[in-house]
Order: sequence, then C-alpha cells, then structure tokens
Amino acid sequence: MKDLSIRTMHATLWVPPSTRAMLDIGCNVGELLASVRKHSPETALAGCDVNAAAVEIARRNLPDADLRVCGAAELPFPDEAFDCVTCIETLEHIPPPEWSRSLKEMRRVLKPGGRLVLRTPHAGLFGWLDTNNLRFRAPGLYRRILGRGRRDAGYAEGSSGVYWHHHFSRREILALVGDGWEVESTRFGGCFVFPLGDFCSGPSTASADAAGGSGERSNGFAKWTTNSITAARLTEFSWR
Repeated sequence: MKDLSIRTMHATLWVPPSTRAMLDIGCNVGELLASVRKHSPETALAGCDVNAAAVEIARRNLPDADLRVCGAAELPFPDEAFDCVTCIETLEHIPPPEWSRSLKEMRRVLKPGGRLVLRTPHAGLFGWLDTNNLRFRAPGLYRRILGRGRRDAGYAEGSSGVYWHHHFSRREILALVGDGWEVESTRFGGCFVFPLGDFCSGPSTASADAAGGSGERSNGFAKWTTNSITAARLTEFSWR
C-alpha cells in the first residue's frame, strides 16, 4: 500500500493502476472518470448518477464510457464486473434507508479482491458548517445565496429530493459495509478548511452552474480538501 502512504484526499490516486474496469457511483459530469482515463487509458469506465443533466455532460466528455442515470440502490451492472468501485461524496446524498442496500450493490458488482473507495463528510467538530445543510437550517438564506445554482438542478425532484448531509464516523462506515472487507487505509483532511472553503466558493459555484458550467468549484480550498476517505478490499464473496 505504498501508493496510499501519502496523506492525500484525491480519489484518482486511490484507484489501483492495475484496474481494468472501474465504476464511479455518483459520477456527476465524469470528472473523476476523465482523470482516470488520462492516467489509465486502457481502463474500461462506467458511472451512474441520478442527475440526468450531469450524465448527459459526462456522455459528451466520455463517449466510450458506460454511463447510466440511476441510483446506487439498484445498479444496472452484472455481478463481479469491476476491479474498483468509487463512491466519492455521494453516500451522504442517498436517503438513509437506502445506505445499506446501496453498499450491498457496490459489493455485488465488485470482484473479490477488488477495491471500494468511499469518501464522505466526516463527523468532526466542524460538520455544522456544511453548506449543503444550510438549505434546511436557513432555507430563505440558502435560496438567496445558493439556490439558483446547479446544486439542485438536474435532479428529478429538484430541491425536494435533496436530503440532509449526514456526516459519518469511521465506525459508522465500517458498520455499513459489513463483514468480508479488509480496510486498507483511512485518511482524514480538511476538518475546518473544507467547510470554510465551501462557504467561500458557494456564490461562485452558483453563478458558474447557472451559466452552464461543469459544477466544479473554483475555490482552491474546496477543490483540494475533504473530510475522510477509506479504501477497502473485498476479501470474502458473501453478499448473496
């Protein structure tokens, strides 16, 4: 695991170089998949997202990737199809009753010995600064500052389909994924800087998205920091 010894939160570096087929759950416009393509042009790429508008952009950017409009709880992919499955800042967007089912689906499509990479908000001291939860704490302020961006656009139910961002502890993540995994590494970062950067980038994100941008945040803090990332190897084939 020498490649994970660097204290990095960038998901691309957690995808094994030997990966022949990869699935990104919550792929949005395909930014992670495009990065993997750049470093590993032979890897077969697949992705899914419930945001149909974002998937359309991803299809234009990655015409040879298998990209689907769907949620994580019912993945339209065969068993043992992928060497690596990534779920980057997506689990917190899924309705809580679907967490367990979604992770079982990730396990189903992953080959034995394959790697699952999860990146989620960490249940730290500064979780209350999460701007995505501002819509619930101060809905009027949220609509005035951020509500016109593409944070809600492209989703079938708009803002009504957006859920409270849960911040996960490492213990919660391990309980959700269940037995049969070897946790290879866990990293933490951006405990204060990430939410601060997210606040700073919010208005610019809204403006860029409204103009048809990709949704990537322009603020450097938000781009390079996050909360926690865990890589786990599937050691047992017991999801049935």
